[in-house]
Amino acid sequence: MTISKRFFPEVLPDNEIAYFAHLEGVINSVDELSSLEITKNPNAYHFRLVPSLPKYNPMLLEELLKLHNIFHIKLNLSKSIKASATIAFEINLDN
Repeated sequence: MTISKRFFPEVLPDNEIAYFAHLEGVINSVDELSSLEITKNPNAYHFRLVPSLPKYNPMLLEELLKLHNIFHIKLNLSKSIKASATIAFEINLDN
C-alpha cells in the first residue's frame, strides 16, 4: 500500500499516529496494493482511497466503517463511491 501525506505538521500527537497505524492495518488487510492520499486541512483530514481493483470497494468500505464505529469517529463519506471507484471521506477536527 502506498500512502501520500500532504500538509502534515512535522510532529503528530500520539493518538493520531495510533489512528493512522490502525487505518493502514485495516486497509492492508483487505487490499495491500491500494493507495491512500491523506490531506490535512485546518479543520479536517481528507482521505482518498483508491483500491487496486474495484471489487475491493465493498470490503474496504465495510472495514472502514467498522474501524470508525469502534473509535466513535464520525465519517463524512463521499456520495460518488460507485461512479468514481474511489472511497473519499473526511474526518472533522472541530469536535
